[in-house]
Amino acid sequence: MSEMDLQKLFKPKSMAIVGISKKNPLSPGRIVLLKNEFEMNVKVYGIYPTGGEIEGIKLYERLDKLPEIPDLLVIAVNANDTIGYIQDCADLGIPSSVIIGGGFAEVGGEGLERQKKLEKIAFDNDIAVLGPNCLGVYAPPLVDTIFLPTERLTKPPKGSVALISQSGGVLVDQFFNKFYERNIGVSTAVSIGNRAVVDESMLLEYFSKVDKDTTNIAFYLEGFKEGKAKKFAQLVKESEDTVIVFYGGKTKEGKVATKSHTASLAGNYEIIYNALRQNFVIQPHSERELLTCLKVYDVLSKRRNPFGKSVVTFGNVVIVSGSGGHGVIASDMLKKYGLNAVQLTDEEKEHLKSLTSLTAREIASFNNPIDLTGSVLDTDIENVVRYLSDIERIECIILLILPYPPNISFQVGRRIANVVLSKRKPVVCFIPYIPKYSLIIESLELANIPVFHSIKETVQAVSALKQRTRIRNVKQGNIYWE
Repeated sequence: MSEMDLQKLFKPKSMAIVGISKKNPLSPGRIVLLKNEFEMNVKVYGIYPTGGEIEGIKLYERLDKLPEIPDLLVIAVNANDTIGYIQDCADLGIPSSVIIGGGFAEVGGEGLERQKKLEKIAFDNDIAVLGPNCLGVYAPPLVDTIFLPTERLTKPPKGSVALISQSGGVLVDQFFNKFYERNIGVSTAVSIGNRAVVDESMLLEYFSKVDKDTTNIAFYLEGFKEGKAKKFAQLVKESEDTVIVFYGGKTKEGKVATKSHTASLAGNYEIIYNALRQNFVIQPHSERELLTCLKVYDVLSKRRNPFGKSVVTFGNVVIVSGSGGHGVIASDMLKKYGLNAVQLTDEEKEHLKSLTSLTAREIASFNNPIDLTGSVLDTDIENVVRYLSDIERIECIILLILPYPPNISFQVGRRIANVVLSKRKPVVCFIPYIPKYSLIIESLELANIPVFHSIKETVQAVSALKQRTRIRNVKQGNIYWE
């Protein structure tokens, strides 16, 4: 590990903010001050040249007037003044800082020289600096340096995923909103911006080796810091956590955009992809696939893992649906995602038929995919899932729940959950994310059974389970990587 103390950055006991406006209630520094004072568990100090107070919070004239040396300094001033405050960190022994403002390497010229000065001070004095040009840290319930008012943000629940993004906008829009919608839990979220000092490799090392709340580490990167890709890959290889990278700047046009965005060096995507794959980095091909992976990995990291020790190793699945068309669509996707449809024996099909209601059994199909039709009852789904759970060669059940048939009740989620929690067979479900079906979704997700909004996401989720198992096996020397 570096001599820098990243724990002070993510779990500070005290923090100070510079760049507070008394006139503008929406200035970044003021928002960060009030948010942490009233919403988080960290001790907060505000700095203002003439002192005074804001909303009952005492303001200090200078950093050296504070009653203690804070663990973290949040800097929300212009680029030139920022250098002076980083020097104050060095002089006073403040171990970490978040720099919100831009005007550094991303603008070139003087900005590049300014960033070099910043780097020299930070590295010479072991100051863990996030940014510049970033939102910083969201580490509930301790600290939140995101300078957007809370009422404008949709914050994800607490969970197992450390989320690191070069883009602050992607963090709060693409990830926070969708994590909340999909019930994916975050341990810490980090916006790294220009990553002048603290970079992706340092963060990977911290969350892998130090932070006990994290078991899944997800990155949105627009390129690796120069000379750090090899170090990153080696850290992934050593890590016991699941590491996921979603890469921006894959195209020629994207590379141009990343340079002006966070001064990134976006390399040859194909070379990077293959190098990371060889070192067990999971790399989703789309934003939706990334979210799907993280949802199932977060489920497996919960204290109440619904699948117990059961894993998906070879991708042998059975599809159960209330619609023949949905089953066909899912079946068409299996091969693309490395999954196999288990062939059921005639005896198994007859047994399944005997477990379903008289109305459904006359028109249902008990091949794989199993089509229980629109005549299905709650008990049909419950009985079929229970029976399939006892067939050892089936590693996972893909359950496509269509809540439209008149005989399906809102109790179906609880019935399925009871079976899964007793049998511990992996089950991944599809139900449309529509408010009127939320009771079914909640019944399943309270039992930590993953539910997805589309058939494609559901299939991708099972593939993600297989990929995670195989990576863990390879690291343990149990099975060869394909």
